[in-house]
Amino acid sequence: MADVLTIRAAVARAKEDGLPVSEYTLRGWIKAGRVPVVYAGTRALVYYPNILQYIKTGDPIQPPPVAADSKLHYVRRA
Repeated sequence: MADVLTIRAAVARAKEDGLPVSEYTLRGWIKAGRVPVVYAGTRALVYYPNILQYIKTGDPIQPPPVAADSKLHYVRRA
């Protein structure tokens, strides 16, 4: 199974795994910054092991820092 999922797919997988997580709850965790997401257009993609880790430990997951010399650049629209 893929580990990067949409919010709805992550909730469906959690239910298959016997975890009581609702879509509303997961969205709340994301909004509060407890579970990191990446946006692809308007879709939020979540790494499923991060959800499991948050449920197990209760500690917010911090996204890895971006190095100052990274090749990431913001693109401004004209």
